[in-house]
Amino acid sequence: MAKTSTSDLFERALALYNGGDFEGCREAALQGLREHPKDSNLLRLAGKASLELDLGDATEYLEQAVNVEPDNADAWRELGDALLYEGRLEDGERAFQQAVELRPDDVVSLVDLAHLAHASGRTDAAISTLEQALEREPGNLAALRSLVDMYRVAGSLEQALAAARQLVALTPDDVLAAVDVAELNLALDRLEEAADAFHWLRDVDDEPDHEVFAYHGMIEAELRRERWRSALDLAVDATRVDRYGRTTDILAFVVAQVFGAGDRPAPARSEVDDALAASRAEHRQLHTALVL
Repeated sequence: MAKTSTSDLFERALALYNGGDFEGCREAALQGLREHPKDSNLLRLAGKASLELDLGDATEYLEQAVNVEPDNADAWRELGDALLYEGRLEDGERAFQQAVELRPDDVVSLVDLAHLAHASGRTDAAISTLEQALEREPGNLAALRSLVDMYRVAGSLEQALAAARQLVALTPDDVLAAVDVAELNLALDRLEEAADAFHWLRDVDDEPDHEVFAYHGMIEAELRRERWRSALDLAVDATRVDRYGRTTDILAFVVAQVFGAGDRPAPARSEVDDALAASRAEHRQLHTALVL
């Protein structure tokens, strides 16, 4: 009986994979491998389908694929993904390095390499790798997003702000990028720029009930400048959109600064600072969850 052509078998398996039928894809790929056991395309599809199905043989097929076709950068990157999924970070890093050696402009692999370096505590190496990725593809959003975070971790806030601004220029509706610009200005004590950025964040973030977070950022900038009256106006406005009472203690503190202590003691400044920091953290977490 004549063998089915590898191209027909591959096209059938690929169509099933692209359609989300990973079980069907795996079955078709394995059927093809029974006739053509050294076909790298079928081996890669079998491995990728097994990975989607959380089966333990994904790396086995993908390792066979790179053995059959050692000059295929995509095969090495796919093997790297499978190795990372298994928690084999060093092996995964070697696979991504091989992909980059074969195809130096492989920005996806460079970004993955950067995350691996960062996970192992080599933040400087991670930053250097991301900078290489951006040299190859200046507008790569994943590399820019990661660079903002890693510059921040390294304490390089000026560079983090520059990267965040570049991200905003490329994606004006990216709420996390807008949050980064506002928070980094705050961290750098550029309080007027921070207040402007938080004000702009009100327009960028159209999620229900999120306006209060932008108000809290503007209030924090005014408190740091000791502009009590402006902070009071903002706190009053914030209470109008605050359904959960996050602003109550902040307002009480500002009222005490403007009008003096009342019958009830106002919260301490440290409590207000903690509340504002918690508000910023909650806002970031909400949008990180939306991105994931």
